[in-house]
Amino acid sequence: MKTYRIDGSRIGSAADFYTEVGRAVNGDGGYFGSNLDALADCLRGGFGTPEEGGFRFVLAPYQGPRAAIGEPVWSTLLRVFVDNGVDLWLKN
Repeated sequence: MKTYRIDGSRIGSAADFYTEVGRAVNGDGGYFGSNLDALADCLRGGFGTPEEGGFRFVLAPYQGPRAAIGEPVWSTLLRVFVDNGVDLWLKN
């Protein structure tokens, strides 16, 4: 299974989260968008992720990004992963 690693130490805002997802999927300077709709598109496959599925994301560390993003937006981000059937592993 393909695993994309998101560097949580680089996340201080929701915009940073999207930037780091883009970097994890498409390399330095990678870009797929900067909102929840773009994230959902990425998680459905394409835009750098396999269209046939079989991938996951690991966010480490996750506690700083969670605090920086704020609970309402954080909960919504998690829901987007769940709704699209993509695992997001949260590690310290």
